[in-house]
Amino acid sequence: MNFDSIAKEGESRDRGILTPDDRKYLRGEKEYSSKQSEIDARYRIRKRIKNAIIDFSIILSKLTDNDREQIFKSNAPSEERKEGISAEKLDEFVKQTRFVRGIEHAIGFLYLGIVDLGWNFEEVLEAGIKNAEEKRGYVVDNVSVNIEITHSEPNFEELIQKLQRGEGLTSEEMRALIRSGELDIDMETLDRLFERMSEDISEDLDEGEIELNFDPE
Repeated sequence: MNFDSIAKEGESRDRGILTPDDRKYLRGEKEYSSKQSEIDARYRIRKRIKNAIIDFSIILSKLTDNDREQIFKSNAPSEERKEGISAEKLDEFVKQTRFVRGIEHAIGFLYLGIVDLGWNFEEVLEAGIKNAEEKRGYVVDNVSVNIEITHSEPNFEELIQKLQRGEGLTSEEMRALIRSGELDIDMETLDRLFERMSEDISEDLDEGEIELNFDPE
């Protein structure tokens, strides 16, 4: 898998809420010449995110069903199983999976903002589902959502020791470690880790141990 090409695709793709420069800045790949320039950039990012959230009222009610279906169907990974997948198709699968990850992370961002305010996330989610079903033309009698969360604090020192011993980490452990900032890792080492992960995925796909479908819960 060519992770360099995937990274470049992320830089060259069209502006969304974030501009290409915003993406570089938030990833730590761009610095501003003054503190005030950085403050101004963060203000612009916050303002665009707020307006994007408000825009979803228009998007839900006014965007056509056909437009919505094209956005999702053209970017979602195929449900078709592929044997002996090539590096190019694996590369395409990763790009498509990023779209689904984007959906997951959007929900995660909204969840954090809602919970930080002390609002009931389940009630907001119920209201959102009700609006969506009404958009489909139904009269909604009731929507009930129940979310149960169990979690624990990761032991970063233990995870680092496992990594140093050459033991494998789960994807969840790796993500927690990288996000924590506790792992002093250069880009070359990170690239090798990604390359190793891509080789493992390719082997599993070739052996039929995993399928190229993505069914978010």
